[in-house]
Amino acid sequence: MTRIHLGAFEINGVNLTSQGLWAHPETQTHRYTDIDYWIDLARLLESGGFDWLFFADSYGYPSIDGATPDVAFEQAAEIPKNDPMLLIPALAAATERLSFAVTTSTTFEAPYANARRFATLDHLTRGRIAWNVVTTTSTVVRDLFGHERFVPHDERYAIAEEYLQLSYQLFEGSWDDDAVVADKQARLYADPAKVRPVSHHGTYFSVEGYFNSEPSPQRTPVIFQAGASPAGMAFASRNAEVVFLQGADAASLTRQVADIRARAVEAGRTAGSIKTVVGLSAVVGTDRADAQRKLDDYLSYVNEDAVRVYFAQMTGIDLAALDPETEVSSLSTEQSRTQVSRYNGKTAAEAFSDFVRHGMREFILLGTGAEIAEQMVRLAEETGVDGFNYTPFVSPGSYREFVEHVVPELRARGVLGDAGGTDARRGVTFRERLFGERRLPADHPAAAARRVPTRAS
Repeated sequence: MTRIHLGAFEINGVNLTSQGLWAHPETQTHRYTDIDYWIDLARLLESGGFDWLFFADSYGYPSIDGATPDVAFEQAAEIPKNDPMLLIPALAAATERLSFAVTTSTTFEAPYANARRFATLDHLTRGRIAWNVVTTTSTVVRDLFGHERFVPHDERYAIAEEYLQLSYQLFEGSWDDDAVVADKQARLYADPAKVRPVSHHGTYFSVEGYFNSEPSPQRTPVIFQAGASPAGMAFASRNAEVVFLQGADAASLTRQVADIRARAVEAGRTAGSIKTVVGLSAVVGTDRADAQRKLDDYLSYVNEDAVRVYFAQMTGIDLAALDPETEVSSLSTEQSRTQVSRYNGKTAAEAFSDFVRHGMREFILLGTGAEIAEQMVRLAEETGVDGFNYTPFVSPGSYREFVEHVVPELRARGVLGDAGGTDARRGVTFRERLFGERRLPADHPAAAARRVPTRAS
C-alpha cells in the first residue's frame, strides 16, 4: 500500500514564497514573532497527520548591484525573519508526534557549535529533529559574517562533505552508547573509558577534543537535503535521508526518483535509504472552478517587484533585467542552481512570469478534498515519490482547509501513517517514523564514525 509522508514548508518570517501574499486578509504570517502563532500551527499539523514541520532559512536578504531595493522592506521579501531553531523546544513541548526539520549552512556555521545545538534539540524533542543541510554563497551573507573569499559552487559541496564527516564523528564517535551511567549511589555519571576526544584536521576544519553533549536519542539528526546540480545530487546520494525533488510533471518526477535511488545504490546504500519529497500546494473548493477563483484571488496579492528581488537573492540572476528571449539554460550561476535549472527550456520572460505566479511551488492541485486526495495518491503511485512538502498560500487558512477536507480523504484511503501502526505511536523518533530504525544504518557514512566495542571494553 502507498504510504504518503506529509511535511509543512515554512520560514520564520512574513512571506514564504509568494512575495506580497502576507497582505491577504486570511494570512496571519505577520504574527511570526508570536510563539502562540507557531504553537497553534504545530498542533494543527499534528492533528492533521503531518509528519514534520520544515523550516527553510537563510541569513541573507535581497541585494541587486550592491543595494537592497525599498520593496524588500515594504513587502518583507526575506527581511525581516528570525532564527527558526529557537522555536523548536516550544513546539516540541506542545506536540507529541510532530517532528521538525531546521536549516543550517555548512558554509558559515562552525561544525562543533552546530552539532551541539542539534544534539541538544534531539534531546529536547525526544528524537524528533532533522537537519536540512544547505550551502551558502551570497555576497550579502559573506559580508555579514566577515568572510573575504568567494567560494565556488562545487567547492561549497566539498566543504559540506568534510563538514558532515566531522559532524558524524561528533554525533556518533565521541561517546559510547552506554557511556552515561548516572549512578548516584556509585557517584558515577559517565564512564571516562567510554568517552574519547575527536581528532579531525582536514582541508577546511580542525577540531581536537571531546564532544560535550551526551548521546541523544537519534545521535545524528535526520539529514534533509535539496540540490539539483551534479555536486548536490552526489552529496545527497551519500548523506541524505530525505531529498527534495523538483516537480514539473509526473514524468520528470519519476525520472528524478529513479535517479536518486540509483545514485544511493552506487554510493553503497540501499535504494530505500532515501525518502523523496516534492513540493505541493492545494486549494480546496466546492469544485475545481471555485478553487481556481480562490487561487486567482491569492495570486492577485503577489508583488512582481518583490518577486524580482527575491529570485535575484537566491540565484544571483535578475530575470527582469535580461533580454526577454534569453534562454535560461544558457545562464550560469554560483548560487542556487536548483531554482535556475527548474526553468531550463524556457526564456527569461517565461521563467519570470512563471516565478511570479508560482514562486518555488511545485505541484498546485485544485478541486474538492476528495479530488485533491485522489491526485496525491495517483501522483505517489505513478512516480514512486514518498511524500509531499505542503506549501500554503495563506497561513494558517490553507493548512486548516487541507486538514479539514483533504486529510480525511487520505485517511479513508489508508495512506497516512497516523491511522495506526508504529509511526502513530508516541515516543517514536523521526527516523523511526520514516525508516523504522532509531539510528542510521550500517551502510550510511555516519556508521564509520562509531567505535566498535571490544571484549576488553
